[in-house]
Amino acid sequence: MRPVLAAAVLALCACTSTPPNPPTTEQPPPPTATDSAGVSCADAPADVVGTALGLRLNHPRQTITDNVVRCTYDGGTTEVRFVTGADAASFAESRAEHSQATDLPDFHDEAYRATAVTGEVVQTAVTARAGTVQITVTTGATADRAQGLINDLFAAL
Repeated sequence: MRPVLAAAVLALCACTSTPPNPPTTEQPPPPTATDSAGVSCADAPADVVGTALGLRLNHPRQTITDNVVRCTYDGGTTEVRFVTGADAASFAESRAEHSQATDLPDFHDEAYRATAVTGEVVQTAVTARAGTVQITVTTGATADRAQGLINDLFAAL
C-alpha cells in the first residue's frame, strides 16, 4: 500500500504548480488609425462628407486592409474608400469591375463613375486617382456631389 500512497503523493505534487498570472486589467493599445501611407478616415470626417453630399452622416467606422482604407457612416449607405500605392494599372483593374463605367476626362489623373440600381435604390460610385492615391465615393447622392467631395478630399491630403 505504501507504493500506492507514494505514487498518489507524487501525482498530487505534479498537479500543483505555481498559479497562473492573474489577468491584467490593462487594455491592449488600439490599432493604428492609419495605413502605411498615413491616410485614414480622419481625412474624410462625417461632417465634411455629409455636407458635400447633402446627407446627414455620423459615426464613421474605419476598416484597413493592406493599402485600402474604407470609411462607412451611420445615416446612409455612403462609403469613402482610399487606396494608396495606386497606379494606372491598378486603376484600370478597378475600372474593369464596373461594366457600365463612364470615364470622367479632365478629372484628376484619371476617373470614372458607375451607377447601380437595385429596386428603387440608386447608388453612384465615383472613382478618381491623383498620383498614388485613389479615392472612391459610393453614395446615393449625385455624381456631381461625389466629384465635389473627391476634390475636397484630395485638397485636404
